[in-house]
Amino acid sequence: MADYSFIPQKKSIHIVIFTGGAAPQPELTVSYWHTHNPGYVIAADSGLETAQKYRSFFSGRIDFTPEKILGDFDSLTDMHMLDLFPTDKVEHFPAAKDWTDTELAFERAYKTADERGYIPFVTLVGGDGGRIDHLLAVYDTFAAPHHADAWLLSGQTLYFLAAGMTVKIAGLTGTDTLSVARTTSSRSGGKIESHGLKWESNVFRTEGMPSMSNWISDEYLKTGKPVTLAVNGDDFLLIVPYTAKVRFLQKAD
Repeated sequence: MADYSFIPQKKSIHIVIFTGGAAPQPELTVSYWHTHNPGYVIAADSGLETAQKYRSFFSGRIDFTPEKILGDFDSLTDMHMLDLFPTDKVEHFPAAKDWTDTELAFERAYKTADERGYIPFVTLVGGDGGRIDHLLAVYDTFAAPHHADAWLLSGQTLYFLAAGMTVKIAGLTGTDTLSVARTTSSRSGGKIESHGLKWESNVFRTEGMPSMSNWISDEYLKTGKPVTLAVNGDDFLLIVPYTAKVRFLQKAD
């Protein structure tokens, strides 16, 4: 679950992208959509199958009907699924291209938000497992201007923490793991200040993965305080279980 209303003076739109590859079962993500429904939905290639699965599960509660469907559709198992949508919502791309369908979906998401005068918050659903080159391509996008703010994987959620951002993480149990990673733009640099972890940021590694499989401290677990992370000087990635409630407090302009 994410509260992304950290820029109150600007209008934001929640754009959800469904892409191919392994994705979380819809029932695992109920709390994520509890506060923020999608404002615009994009299905990339076989992500259409996942979108339809979510449409069925959340029918009558949340509308996951894609407003744009794009890709080369080389992994879509049933091409007749495209016939269920108006042709102007479907955008075909050649298979011989040097961009993944997920990257094309990011470009479409940012363009759509810009055309409507919004700041986009992008949730990517799927893209887990499968081809390692596709997985690495998604990971690399976090160092690019157009990327997801939250990535819902099969068993975890990854959040993009921009430099200047502070987040509070509630809902952690004593066995839930929390990890902090870097983007591909830098293997070192930046600064993290944490409060409420078993191993605080003063012992984080300065190169590579700053913290692997960390936990909430006994004190914060007992008192119910949320873990706080503040990042400066560089971007980082936060990986937590679905049950974690992540609230964004600040973001650099």
